[in-house]
Amino acid sequence: MQIPNVPDIWPSASVSECPGITLRQWQIFEVQFPEKPNRTRHFVGYSVNDRAGQVSSAIHQLDPKTMRGITESGRVYQLSGLPGWNADAEHTWRRWKSICSIVDEVDVADLC
Repeated sequence: MQIPNVPDIWPSASVSECPGITLRQWQIFEVQFPEKPNRTRHFVGYSVNDRAGQVSSAIHQLDPKTMRGITESGRVYQLSGLPGWNADAEHTWRRWKSICSIVDEVDVADLC
């Protein structure tokens, strides 16, 4: 899903420009989009690369042993440390949910 231009939220660099992102203070949320029948899971956290909050596209694969995941866009996310909370990530997450009209969310980080 392409996020429109919003003053305090900006799109990530393309996957070809930035194929991998390391997230600290991360979470994984399962969400329901209003127009999609299936729920999707997304990484949320503080991007070490961009020094800002980050929300991923839908998670395609996740290896709990290596803490690496690949999203629908093809980007590789490396999760660093334990799940946690970050103010920048929380702000980005709230704005993303609003822009995407998310109707339900569940924190599933403990399931990984």
